[in-house]
Amino acid sequence: MDDLHKVLSSVRAHYVDMFEAALNELRGKGHRLIIEPPMVDEAGDLAREGALNVGSRYDLAIEESGSATPSMFEPNKMLKFEPVTFHGGGLNIAISPFRWDAVSLAINGDPAKVAAVLADWFENALCAPEGVAEDGLQYAAHFLSDPVVVDETSTVQVDLGTVDVDLVIYLIDQLRLAGASRVEVRLAEG
Repeated sequence: MDDLHKVLSSVRAHYVDMFEAALNELRGKGHRLIIEPPMVDEAGDLAREGALNVGSRYDLAIEESGSATPSMFEPNKMLKFEPVTFHGGGLNIAISPFRWDAVSLAINGDPAKVAAVLADWFENALCAPEGVAEDGLQYAAHFLSDPVVVDETSTVQVDLGTVDVDLVIYLIDQLRLAGASRVEVRLAEG
């Protein structure tokens, strides 16, 4: 795999295929599902947390007796591929095998600028695009941790949910425009 879009698309497709199979299995057992619901506070507003003040989503919720129980999907496999690197526009990108729902991003650049780009990007990626069916995939990211900064490297953990690959590439490009020199994509620990 030598094309950034192709690598990311393959990892996303691998995850989404397993997620959809799990959803279909639950539906086949008669469960009513809410797909990728946002985490909300007691007032019903998006629950925001952390230094970046961002929300998050569950993978799914199972409806029973008028209430919904949030649930997380754990894929049983990860797509294997050889680590790849890309370079363009002053940005080095290194990608090692990772799961779409368990990504660690290590970004070399000004920590304040990196944090601003991440927060702005996630605010957009958390929202389902217009026209998405309520009972289908929401094409939204699910989680973004606060950055852990060591020297000029900010590391975050991300659950990309079902977000489109083009939005991930947009994030990488925004990081480049904010002066990042390197983005490393790898499997999140833990």
